[in-house]
Amino acid sequence: MATIKKTVMIHSIMNSIVRKTWAILIENGKDASYSLALNFMLLGFMLEAQKPEGLSKKTRELIWNFMEDRKTIDELNVQDLLITLEAKVKLDKSKAYVA
Repeated sequence: MATIKKTVMIHSIMNSIVRKTWAILIENGKDASYSLALNFMLLGFMLEAQKPEGLSKKTRELIWNFMEDRKTIDELNVQDLLITLEAKVKLDKSKAYVA
């Protein structure tokens, strides 16, 4: 199975829910990681969305309200950009550089 390692920004509320899910999985004897818990949640959401009746009206409203929360979206985008820039400007200390 192909997997792709990505770095993503997760809102603090979502992080809390992923961590609770992770704990529940471990408490139920599963060999779980943070990534597995996040994938578990995403799979559940995708399966719910694919049902004939789709997501509930309340869930759809909450998702769209999140997308319209400019402060949160901007914060996540800025943090993502900062991490990306930080990774690009780090020097490989194993290589010799001439000044």
